[in-house]
Amino acid sequence: MAENEEERSKEDLSEEPSPYRLEEYRKKGMVAQSREISGLAALLAAGMMTYALAPQMHAQMTDFMREVFRADLAARLDLGATDVVRGFFMKALHIVIAIGLPVSMAGFVLGVAASFAQIGSIFSMDPLTPDISKIDPIQGLKRMFSLKHALDGVRLVFKFTVVVLVCVALVKTEVLRAPSQIGTEPISVLAASGHAAKVIFLTLIGVLAVFAAFDFILQRSEYNKKLRLTKQEAKQEHKEREGDPQIKARIRSVQREIARRRMMQAVKKADVIVTNPTHIAVALVYEKASMAAPKVVAKGADFLAQRIKKVAADAGVPLVENVPLARTLYKTVKMGQYVPRNLYQAVAEVLAYVYRLKKKEL
Repeated sequence: MAENEEERSKEDLSEEPSPYRLEEYRKKGMVAQSREISGLAALLAAGMMTYALAPQMHAQMTDFMREVFRADLAARLDLGATDVVRGFFMKALHIVIAIGLPVSMAGFVLGVAASFAQIGSIFSMDPLTPDISKIDPIQGLKRMFSLKHALDGVRLVFKFTVVVLVCVALVKTEVLRAPSQIGTEPISVLAASGHAAKVIFLTLIGVLAVFAAFDFILQRSEYNKKLRLTKQEAKQEHKEREGDPQIKARIRSVQREIARRRMMQAVKKADVIVTNPTHIAVALVYEKASMAAPKVVAKGADFLAQRIKKVAADAGVPLVENVPLARTLYKTVKMGQYVPRNLYQAVAEVLAYVYRLKKKEL
């Protein structure tokens, strides 16, 4: 990370990471991911595929062993024995591939799916970019003897110890049951061994699932803590993302002023200004040849209404007092919109009055 972690750790990282910050680090390939969940998913898929292929594996291995034991290799010490051994080797290799490939593919696919479920689709070249700090021996020693690495080591030893103890306990239990298999058919021994292997596998999956869930929570917590911000950093990020409030306020002020100037230019070309008479002013334009209805080109209240009336008076635009119409136009019609149908009659009367004043035909 770009920040100096040692200095930041001394400060109060009280602010949660923003969505912008999370997305920025995600684009860099830095996400919270539990590799133990991916490993557990791969192991579970491999075990399930092995269980599904067990009958096929049993049949293939049985046929192979029968063929091997029936071959009289001791009596065939000639050159042909080499070909027989080579044939057995190729068959054994074929069995291993036929069994191992589906198991490996199942583990790979489900492991990738587990990773995708955690972090989604990410493509970033940043993790492959050379980082000088990673090959700095001093920084490497600091990382090696850091508290995080020490805790990771303790967790690894604890996990290994628990797994070994569980395996020993399970194997010991199954060994104590072994004498009951004496004198039984080989198929029964194999069935009992398969059952024992299934029990051991499922128990280990359960134990590893607990570790994976704990690791998932821990990775999320550490990632979130790593991306937390101080109050000053949060303010700075907000400025960078949203812009300086003073600058934004100035921009809005300039935009409003430009809009007012355009509106006042439209007032000069209006046909009539409908007034309240003192609090509201609405400017209307009607071009019979090009407009389906009169259009509101400017409106304002209080100070802005007085300004509209002054500009209109200077430009020779007539002002007509009509309190209900002025209020309705101001509240219901936006600038640039046409007058609604229910106001046609009232507006037409105003325009007719204006045209009569100007000696124009409606």
